[in-house]
Amino acid sequence: MKISELCKQTGLSKDGIRHYEQLGLIYSERKPAGSRYYQDYADSSLLRIDMIQCGKSCGFTLKEIKTIFDSAASDEPSIAELRPFLIQKLEELDHKAQEIEKMKGMIKLNLAGLGCE
Repeated sequence: MKISELCKQTGLSKDGIRHYEQLGLIYSERKPAGSRYYQDYADSSLLRIDMIQCGKSCGFTLKEIKTIFDSAASDEPSIAELRPFLIQKLEELDHKAQEIEKMKGMIKLNLAGLGCE
């Protein structure tokens, strides 16, 4: 798909998509269109961008996300080497989930106190 379609489906700007591609998080192929060329993105780019956005919202850096993507595609670094990092990230996500549940409880309590259940 062309970059404009990828933008439309993901909500990202062209610059954002190009940035992800520059970092090696997504890929495209150069395709001819008459006398010009355009970048053609595979449908798998949608899933990768969804994973990137989810990772970012959970506190992962783009570098960390790339490391995970790269390890899934090869043995460098191996999953065994990533294990401590992934365990730490899982603990961080568990902590964030607890904090979110705590905040939800406080909001519900305040709404109940206002008679807005």
